[in-house]
Amino acid sequence: MRFRTVVSNSNLLLRVVQSIDKLSKSAILKLTEEKLHIIVITDVDSGLQLWTDVLNNALFSEYRIDSAHNNEIYLEFSIDNLQRALKSAQGALHITLKLTKKQQLPVLSLIIKNQSSTGRELTLTQDVPVRVLTPLQMESIREPMVPDGHVHIMMPPMNSIRSVADRMKTMGDRVAVGANNCGEMRIRVANDLVDITTYFKGLENLNDDPTQSEGLTGRRTNDLRADTKRFFTAVVDMKNFIRFLQSYHVAPKNVICCIIENHALVFYVYIGSTGFGAGSGMINDNCGSLTYFIPIRQV
Repeated sequence: MRFRTVVSNSNLLLRVVQSIDKLSKSAILKLTEEKLHIIVITDVDSGLQLWTDVLNNALFSEYRIDSAHNNEIYLEFSIDNLQRALKSAQGALHITLKLTKKQQLPVLSLIIKNQSSTGRELTLTQDVPVRVLTPLQMESIREPMVPDGHVHIMMPPMNSIRSVADRMKTMGDRVAVGANNCGEMRIRVANDLVDITTYFKGLENLNDDPTQSEGLTGRRTNDLRADTKRFFTAVVDMKNFIRFLQSYHVAPKNVICCIIENHALVFYVYIGSTGFGAGSGMINDNCGSLTYFIPIRQV
């Protein structure tokens, strides 16, 4: 089992790790020939899961991986340890990341090269202890299967949602997120004293427009248009909603909210390569995504 690469975009890698910092103490790193995956499965009480993937050529160069299991490597790591190591690497002239052993224990070793004010080369090594997982152990870790969503809608700017959530988080431990197929969304929190709802309009729906189907009668068309105004709602833990909002660290290109009424909220956070110094061929394209699965809670 071998893994070694040059980190060409430590800023983006750090931002991805910062996005998962509040979710759990540990996560699973899945290394493949094409992508880096980070998986976070929180405790049963929370129920939140995060599945992240980023194209290797948006993060690395001179990428080499070799294993007996389809050239895939699975590592469990401390999020805080990796975050601190990456912070120390910001602005470095050259960064190498490799899987190795120290005192017979596996570590992800970050070799950071910089230059002093006098021009002397400085080398700092940051070791992140890891636990190697077997394919058998990974078999039980599967991305959730969820029903088709009732609504898929583009989220308002992340800063707007964060501002709303910051005001609401002290007012209740549940938040109701609702939307329809007319580009409208509402976020509601209530307790014994207050009931507050914030509305957003003019958003983009990703569902196919049923009124565009051929052969519809006028009455049927009107019925479908009326149905697009129906709001579908999912009530989730406020803490989980706040955790999802940590994805602002990756400066997402787009965020899609999928509402599966009486089941879950699913947020698809798309990472744009622009602004992160990604390699050639990545300009103005999505270079990865973070998918949050948040189960409903009873009011």
